This record gives sequence, structure tokens and C-alpha cells, in this order.
Amino acid sequence: MHTIKYIFASFIVSVLLMVSCNQPVQQAPQTDATNKSNPSENIVYIDIDTLLTQYDLYKDRKAALEEESHAAEMSLGVKIEAFQKRVGNLQQEFAQAQQNAANIAPIELKKLEDKFMKQQQNLAKEEESLMKQRDNAAMELEKKLRDLQQDLQDKIDQYLEKVADEKGYDFVLMKGVGGSVMYGRKTLDITMQTLNALNEEYKNSKG
Repeated sequence: MHTIKYIFASFIVSVLLMVSCNQPVQQAPQTDATNKSNPSENIVYIDIDTLLTQYDLYKDRKAALEEESHAAEMSLGVKIEAFQKRVGNLQQEFAQAQQNAANIAPIELKKLEDKFMKQQQNLAKEEESLMKQRDNAAMELEKKLRDLQQDLQDKIDQYLEKVADEKGYDFVLMKGVGGSVMYGRKTLDITMQTLNALNEEYKNSKG
């Protein structure tokens, strides 16, 4: 269960860092007149922390994955608790049998030993199955998180490529966790226009 939680926590960090792993958006060179008249306007930035916390697609998918992760943990937790209870019962039965061994006929004692041996083997198989279920759940969640990260990255990249072409931006930098911008004039901040456009696109895709 801790594996599932770790994967989800790691994903949150990786999403915040994803833009910094890409090269800044570069578009075809603009005319000399454009570059010389407004050189600073060809470089803008996005606050990735703000973008992700208010991007409806990210919020919806994140909530769904959190719910799915929680459900998987609860289901596995119930199975593990029942397994641990069976282990405890077997240990108690075995201890009691050892105490009464002197009063049990050899043939009956052998039957008890065989019974406990078989139960131990069954419990070992059940434990292996539970661990496999846990690992499978973690791998499935990790895959869905990678798919979500890729989807987010693609949508942001596609929008930035489009707006950079329209506005003549040469670079779109990132501010926030893992970003390269420590300070930027508000006039160069295109976070909200990017967020509004992405949310509108997501809204239309659901309609």
C-alpha cells in the first residue's frame, strides 16, 4: 500500500518538473522589424504551479486517480488484514497442539503436523498472491500516471506552439518548481491566458 502512495506522490513532483525537461518552445524566426521593436516580448513565461493547480483536466484526472488509488489500498488492506488474522489463528492452533502433544496419539499427531504444514503452504501462496496484487496495482497506477503526465505535456506543448506562432514568441520559459525563471515582469506572464485556453479546450472536449 505504501508503494501506491509513493508512486502518486512522486508523480505530483514529476508533473511540476515536466516542462523543465523539455526545450523552451522555439518558433520560426520573426522578421527583423518585430525582433528589434519589441525584443523582450518574444520571451514570455508561465507559472507552472498556478497552471497545474487550476487546470481543470489535471484536477479532474488527479482526483479520479486519487480515488482509484484509495479504493485499491482499502481493498488490499481488507485482504491483508484477513490474511494476518488467519496467520494468527494458525499460530495459536499450532501452539495449543504443541502443549497437548504428550496426550495425542502418534498417528493423530502426524495428521496434525501434516495439516499445519499444508495450511502454512497455503498461507505462503496467499501471501505471494497479495504481494503480487499490490505490485500489479502499483504498476497499473504508475502507467496511468505516466499517461496523464504525457497527456498534460502534449496539451500544454500544443497550445504553446500555437500561441507562440500567433504571437511571435521565441521562448516560453517556466516559473515555479524546477523552473528557470526567478523573476519576470507581469506583462511577460502568459499563465492565465494559457490556463483559460486549456480549460476552454478541456470543457469543449467534455461537451
